[in-house]
Amino acid sequence: MNEEIKYKNIPAMTPTVVHDYLTKIGSEWTGQGVAVELGSWLGATAVPLLTGLITAGYDKPFYAFDRWQANEPEVEKAKRQGVNVYVGEDLLPLFYKNTSKVYNQMKCHKGSISLNLKQYPGDPIEICLFDAPKQDPVFSDAIQALSPHWIPGVTILGLLDYYFYKKRPARREEILVQKRYIEQNAGCFELIADWPDQCSCAFFKVKKIP
Repeated sequence: MNEEIKYKNIPAMTPTVVHDYLTKIGSEWTGQGVAVELGSWLGATAVPLLTGLITAGYDKPFYAFDRWQANEPEVEKAKRQGVNVYVGEDLLPLFYKNTSKVYNQMKCHKGSISLNLKQYPGDPIEICLFDAPKQDPVFSDAIQALSPHWIPGVTILGLLDYYFYKKRPARREEILVQKRYIEQNAGCFELIADWPDQCSCAFFKVKKIP
């Protein structure tokens, strides 16, 4: 399984099928809430989602949260896809460069996701992507901060590391947090898309707030 497929020359950790799906759900935006992404890296998931959103008339802020400080695994992943960054590099300018080609109403929060989520203004959320929060306490912090702003029957929750535990058996217990959360609140979510043979991502419709 090779999850690292460029999206329009942007290094990615998700395959084409996910990029296509993000564009689809963006294009179906109803106007009831904003899009929020936790773990944006260089923009390979934000850009296809934004591409869909603007076709639907999206005119609200796009909230992005990330450390945007390159670590060794990110340096290697980028290098394998033909992009050179160095350990410790501030990646936010690259994210802006990639997303600005599509949309310019970006609200980016650089640094600790848990701390920066305290700055979230409380806009209703229609599309909510969790990438970076794949274990606690960050995952629970993010749920606590954002779930009160989900819209029952409308919000789509994308858990981009839902099946990540299958690839990291040694870390299985600590990275099962996304899957356990959905299972413990099964009546609150409806699975609407996943590709377990291709990637770790799964998308859910929020039926009610847990």
